[in-house]
Amino acid sequence: MKVIVIGGSHAGIAASKFLKKLDPTTTVCLIEKSNVLGFIPSSINLIFKGLFSADEMEKGEVGDQETLEHLGIQLLLETTVKNIDLKKKEVFYQDNATKQITTETFDKLILAMGSDRFAPLIPESEAVHSSIITYKSRAKTIEAYQKINDSNQIAIVGAGLIGLELASSLATKSTKKITIIEQMNRPVFRYFDEEITDILLQHIPESIDLRLSESFNQCQTVKIDEREQLEVQFFSGQTKLVDACVFAVNPKPEVALVEGLVDLDFDQTILVNDFMQTSDPDVYAIGDLIKLPFGFHGEPAYLPLIGNARKTALVAASHITLADPKPIPTSQRSIGTEIFGVFLGSSGITQDEADFYGLETSSITKTYTHFSNYHPVKDFFVTFKVLYDTKTKQLFGAQLISNQKDMLDLLNVLTQMIVDQTKVDDLVFSELYYNPKLSPSTNFLADLGLESLLK
Repeated sequence: MKVIVIGGSHAGIAASKFLKKLDPTTTVCLIEKSNVLGFIPSSINLIFKGLFSADEMEKGEVGDQETLEHLGIQLLLETTVKNIDLKKKEVFYQDNATKQITTETFDKLILAMGSDRFAPLIPESEAVHSSIITYKSRAKTIEAYQKINDSNQIAIVGAGLIGLELASSLATKSTKKITIIEQMNRPVFRYFDEEITDILLQHIPESIDLRLSESFNQCQTVKIDEREQLEVQFFSGQTKLVDACVFAVNPKPEVALVEGLVDLDFDQTILVNDFMQTSDPDVYAIGDLIKLPFGFHGEPAYLPLIGNARKTALVAASHITLADPKPIPTSQRSIGTEIFGVFLGSSGITQDEADFYGLETSSITKTYTHFSNYHPVKDFFVTFKVLYDTKTKQLFGAQLISNQKDMLDLLNVLTQMIVDQTKVDDLVFSELYYNPKLSPSTNFLADLGLESLLK
């Protein structure tokens, strides 16, 4: 069996590893157009926080060439796939240095080209303004870091995870003046309800200009006192002068290579079945190229998360190598992050999504401010929100915010309970270890379950 994997993304690397681990006799060839394997774009935030320098950008890579080659994976870096012939099962690729074209045959093909950030075009032009910043690859992240580092007035379009994590990493820089533009009426609305975002808003520094319910229109270069700046224009008619503008919005799948070869959905994601097979059963698509079943209903949703990329890679590799493979499970879109000194986690659907699907739901929101008498935590707080079916009590979603990182571990417990279709009442019996030196005095999840019994 010979498998060609196109794309050294997180999904592509994971698929290559899984193929060799599940069946060492499988011939695996991984083709990547750059010399970078599995780059984490949010590494830019770690640089601004001082965890490593811009000269150490390779620390943002999760792939290791030596490890992959030790597993017996053939690596073709700085190699671009130019064409694919599905009938003959041939891939045509070009060495970026020599420009030589080579043909390689395959039994199975895995598409893992990943995604790229969306950036608006200059009006009446096919070009992106030079002061508009997006970053996904290592090269673009290095460029973005240099531009942001040299800028004082910075606009960030999008108050989702990408935008707020960047703003949070810049907030400690006294010379940076940040404006965040968000078209919705609250930040990170895809993951959190108002009960949680209201608390988050209290922790956003006053130095950050957060403009909610405001939409980006366009931008243009203007000269102020012989100095070039970028004028960001909003649909409201207001404007903002900045040195740079970061587009921190959801990525788009990189599908140009396979347009016309496999079936695409309306949003340009590749259509796949439960085993990641495309309209051609010998061709698989994984990672940021596809949608996944999400939430209690299992409706397809675009969830470009590294955890999901690895999960889809395992499903595809299993289907190729195993006699009894498992289909892709429903994702709960679990995320955890740190923004402006507080830790947030979310899993499952939100109240807005429940309302959209016409579900009859109830919820419990509760804040705890006492950790333990044995080792008090200064100003401790954690707020939970759990969402469940009013009649059946089945858990649909969970969210939390805290000033203690350890509280995020409880999200993993809640996620598994959502996956297992547990009733909210069963939180009463959630089994968590207790050690007076390590644990909170209260089992917060059990207390939430007790609240549900009293409703």
